[in-house]
Amino acid sequence: MKKPPFISHYLVLQDLINGIDVRIYNDSIVYLVSRIENIKVWLKKQGIEFIEDAVSPSRFANYKPYILINTSENMKRAEELLENLETQQILDFIEFWKSEDEQKTS
Repeated sequence: MKKPPFISHYLVLQDLINGIDVRIYNDSIVYLVSRIENIKVWLKKQGIEFIEDAVSPSRFANYKPYILINTSENMKRAEELLENLETQQILDFIEFWKSEDEQKTS
């Protein structure tokens, strides 16, 4: 099944809304994208605001996590954008992807 447009944007934004630090995962495996930074730039152009001075430790060094500013306006904007990105094609792909993953682990 071919990867639909904006699937990576959808997956990243969904995790950001749920408070998940998307930088801790492998970009290409979890979000199907080679540079998650490009998605952050795109989200900022859409009006989504991030905490820019956050720092998280990792095993080797500190890094800057992607964390949404938790205001009602910003979260509403993020949720509306997520709804706009959600197409039947994306939902079908996620379902297919999950079933493929489940088959590999069975």
